Amino acid sequence: MLRSMTGYARVEKALRGVNAFVELKTVNSKYLNVDINIGDAFSELEMRASRFIKENLKRGTVRAKIDISLADSDDLLQPDYGIASSIFNSLKTIKDRFELAGEVSVDSMARFKEIFRSRPSEDLADKIWSVIEELLIEALDQLNADREREGQNLALAMSEYLNRLEVIANELLTSSEDMVLYYRDFLKKRIETIFEGQFDENRLEQEVALLAERADISEEIVRLHSHLKSFRGVMRTDKESGVQMDFICQEMHRELSTIASKSKKLAITNLSIEGRTLVNKLREQVQNIE
Repeated sequence: MLRSMTGYARVEKALRGVNAFVELKTVNSKYLNVDINIGDAFSELEMRASRFIKENLKRGTVRAKIDISLADSDDLLQPDYGIASSIFNSLKTIKDRFELAGEVSVDSMARFKEIFRSRPSEDLADKIWSVIEELLIEALDQLNADREREGQNLALAMSEYLNRLEVIANELLTSSEDMVLYYRDFLKKRIETIFEGQFDENRLEQEVALLAERADISEEIVRLHSHLKSFRGVMRTDKESGVQMDFICQEMHRELSTIASKSKKLAITNLSIEGRTLVNKLREQVQNIE
């Protein structure tokens, strides 16, 4: 099933004394990029969350917002005694130098946030991670369901382009069947204009055969049909297929460009232009596929 790289999911729960909120947004990207906003207090869990997301997604830019609050915990804030000592001594020095009244107290020290560091214990970090992991699993399920729905919409649009490309491939084959007659008439008119009707019929046939051989597009049409078949096959797989589809689009565009360069027939040129336009539109849709 095709999966778009664009999606959204949000999960919020209170579990085991941890209130957690997880929001995932994904957009198109050639590679997998994960950007996590988890807050300074729990930054050490960022790598775990990033690793978990990368194990479950293959392409796209992922913006994850994770918010955590604790119902009750007495081991989250840890005092930094080195900074506290430095602040205490600095305040005491200022007091003595300027002969200020009062004493250095807890209230005056508490104004300096640098004294306290949010550093959960190992047990607390593991408990918080168990909650985050549970929410990430649910959020990723929601995200992938959303991306699969969008993928089905993309599949419908791409199928329309593929159907028209198959018609074009068949019309190219039909238009190329009378190539010898087309070039005989084309060359005959040119020669008659230049030589006033006097020319060698045998030489004309030789030139027609040579020109028709150079303008033969049957192999390109066969390969175009093959690429269309391969593209549909990739659409039916459950694997990440965006990169493979993009490559097939490049090959289809190459075949249609070669067809246009080989043939001087206006009908074939016009079909080639339409085909390349459709391939470009198809490729725009492919850029959204994981």
